[in-house]
Amino acid sequence: MTTPSRRNITIRDVARYAGVSTATVSRVLNGTSPVKDDLVARVEQAVTTLGYRPNAAARTLKTRKANAIGILVPDISNPYFMQIIKGIEDVMAQDYSLLMASSDESSKKEKRLLNVLSEDRIDCLVLATAGGNDEVIRAIDEKRNPVVLIDRLPDSLANRMDSVVEDNFWSAYELVHSLIRLGIQSLGIIHGPMSASTAFQRASGCMSAVRQHAPKLRVREHLGDYTAESGERAVDDFLQGESPDAIIAMNNLMAVGAISRLMKRGFVIGKDITLGSYGAIENYLLIDGSLRYVEQEPRTLGKLAGKLVQRRLRDPDAEVVSHVVKQQIVSLHR
Repeated sequence: MTTPSRRNITIRDVARYAGVSTATVSRVLNGTSPVKDDLVARVEQAVTTLGYRPNAAARTLKTRKANAIGILVPDISNPYFMQIIKGIEDVMAQDYSLLMASSDESSKKEKRLLNVLSEDRIDCLVLATAGGNDEVIRAIDEKRNPVVLIDRLPDSLANRMDSVVEDNFWSAYELVHSLIRLGIQSLGIIHGPMSASTAFQRASGCMSAVRQHAPKLRVREHLGDYTAESGERAVDDFLQGESPDAIIAMNNLMAVGAISRLMKRGFVIGKDITLGSYGAIENYLLIDGSLRYVEQEPRTLGKLAGKLVQRRLRDPDAEVVSHVVKQQIVSLHR
C-alpha cells in the first residue's frame, strides 16, 4: 500500500490505510464505543506508520464539542431560507458558529455535503432536505450527531428526529380556495419538485381544494423546480393556449418568475389575470396590481429550530418534538 505524504495526514488517510471506515477510526481514537480487537490493531498500526497527529478538528471528536451548528438548505440565496438562517442565528450565534451550505435542490450535492458536515465537525445539523437522502440522514442522526429538520419533513423521517415545518397542505388548500371564491373558471398551478416534501404536500392541498370546491374548474399544472426561471417557463407554457383566469406558484421565487414573464407579456396582475403565491414577494410595490399569498414566517421557524437544537444538545435522549407552524392568506391590492 502506498504511504501518503506525512504532511496533512488526515483521518481519511488513516481509514484508507487501515481498510476501515472513518467512523471506526474515530471510535478507536476516542474510545466512544467498542471496536473489535483486530480493527483496533489495524487502526493503531496505520496511525503509527503514517505519523497521524490529531488536529484541533480531530480533538473535537474526543470532546464531542465543536461549538458549531451546520445548516444545509436547498437555496441559500432564497430570502425565505435566509430568514430561517437569521432566526437560527438569533438563538444560537452567541454560543455557536454557524456553518452554512446550499444543496441547490440537488440530492447528489446534498449527499456530498451531508457527508462533509457530519464528519464530526459540528454538534448538530439543521437540514431542509432536497429529498432522496433519507437513509443518509437517519444514519447521521443515529451516530449521535443530531439532526433537526426544518421546512421539509419526509414521511420516512417523521417522528424520528426533531422538526419545524409549515402546514403546507392546508395553506395551499386555503390559497386555492381563496381564488375559487373569486369565481375563476381556469387555473394554472406551478408546482415545485415532487422530491421535496413541501412540493408534494402543497400540490395535494391544491388539488384537494379543487376537488372539494370546484370540481369542474379547468386546471393546468406545470412542474417547476422552485426557481424564478421555472416560473417564467410555466407562464410561457400556460399562455400557449387560452390564458387561465389565475396562476398560483408554490413558492416565492417561482412567483417572481411568473410575475416577470406576465408583465413582459403585457398582463396587469389583478386585472388581466389573478396571481397567487405560496410566500410573500419581495419588492411587491413594483407590481401594478393585486396579489394573494401565503404569509410565511421563516424567521419564526428558524428561532424554533434553534431552540430545538439547544434542547437536543442539552438532552440527547429527549423525546422527539415536531412543530407545525400555521400561516394565513393575505390579499394585497394596489
